[in-house]
Amino acid sequence: MMNIPMINLKAQYRKTKKDIMKNLTEILSEQRLILGKYCRLLEESISAYVGVPEAISCANGTDALILSLMALGIKEGDEVITTPYTFFATASSIALVGGRPVFVDVKEKDLNIDPELISRAITKKTKAIIIVHLFGRLCDMDEILKISKAHNIPVVEDMAQALGSGNANGKAGSFGDIAALSFYPTKNLGGIGEGGMVLTKRHDLGKKVRKLRVHGMGDTTYHHEMIGMNSRLDEIKAAALVAKFPFLEEWNRKRIDNAIFYNTNLKDLPLILPEIPDDGSHIFHHYVVRTEKRDGLQSFLKEKGIQTGIYYPIPLHLQECFRYLGYRDGSFPISERAAKESLAIPVYPELKKTEKDYIVRMIRGYFKEHGL
Repeated sequence: MMNIPMINLKAQYRKTKKDIMKNLTEILSEQRLILGKYCRLLEESISAYVGVPEAISCANGTDALILSLMALGIKEGDEVITTPYTFFATASSIALVGGRPVFVDVKEKDLNIDPELISRAITKKTKAIIIVHLFGRLCDMDEILKISKAHNIPVVEDMAQALGSGNANGKAGSFGDIAALSFYPTKNLGGIGEGGMVLTKRHDLGKKVRKLRVHGMGDTTYHHEMIGMNSRLDEIKAAALVAKFPFLEEWNRKRIDNAIFYNTNLKDLPLILPEIPDDGSHIFHHYVVRTEKRDGLQSFLKEKGIQTGIYYPIPLHLQECFRYLGYRDGSFPISERAAKESLAIPVYPELKKTEKDYIVRMIRGYFKEHGL
C-alpha cells in the first residue's frame, strides 16, 4: 500500500533548497528583514508575469482581500456580491471592513460564480464584486467585465488558487480593478509560511494599498494619512518565493498533465470530472471530482493510503457566522450540491507515474467493489 499526501512539500523543497538557503543566508547575514530586496524582487517578478504595473506584497492572502476592499473604500453597509462556494476569507474580508456579503450561486459546469446571477443581485448598495477563480479555473471574465462596466462596479479577483491561469486576453489578476493573491504553503506558488500580494492595473489603488499595509503611512515615517494595518511580508518568506518562482510554469504544466491523466483514465466511471480547457485557463490548484458516493470514496481511499480533501464541506451562506444574512438550505442549490459531492485527489507536480496509477486503480476498485 502506498502513502500519498494531498501535496508533497518535502519533494518541492528538495528541488529548491539550494537557492532558498543561499537567499536566507544572505538575509540573515545582513539582517534586512522587512520589505527589502527580496520583497521588491518578488513584486517585480509577479507584476511582470501577470502583466499589471502594481504588485504589493503583504502578510497573507486574507489581508490581500481586506486591503483590496479598503482601497476601494468599502465601508459599513456596502454590499459586495460574491460566491458562497469558496474559502471563508472571500466573504469574511467583506464583513471585516463593514460590508455585507451578497451571495449568488455558481455555474454547474465549473463551479465558478454565475455572471447572470450577478446582474440580478445588483442594487443601489452594491459597491464591488468579488469573483473567485476556483481551484485555479479562470472565471467567465468577458461577461463579468461587461456587467462591471455597465453598472460601474469594481471587480476584485480572488486569485488565491490561480497564479498562472489565463487565456488569450490575459492572466488571472489582470482583468479586474484589483486582485488578491495568496502564497500559503500549499498554493501553486507556496511559501515557507504565510504570505500574500495585491495586484492592480490602477496606480491609484496600488499607491493606496502601499500605504494601507504600513498603518496608512505615506512617504514620511510616523505620518499617517489614513488608518491602515500592519501587513508586511517578511524578507525571509519573500526570499523563498523568489527562489521558487522560476519553477511556477513547470509546476503548473505538470498539474495540467496530471489532470489530463486522470480525465483519460477515469472518464468511464460515474464521476463528474473537471473540464480541461486547452488555453491554460485552468492550472489545477485542486483536481476535484464529483460523486454522490463522495464520503464512501474518501473513506475507501484513506484506507488505501491516499489523502484527499473536501473543498468545501459547508457553503458560506450556511455557516453559522453568516446566519444574520438570512440565507437558508436551498438558497443556492448548485453550491450546496457541490459541497456534498466534491472530492479533491492529489494533483501536485511531484506525483510519480506509479502513484498516479495507484490512485486511478484504487478509485476504479472502489466503484467496481460497489457495482458501479
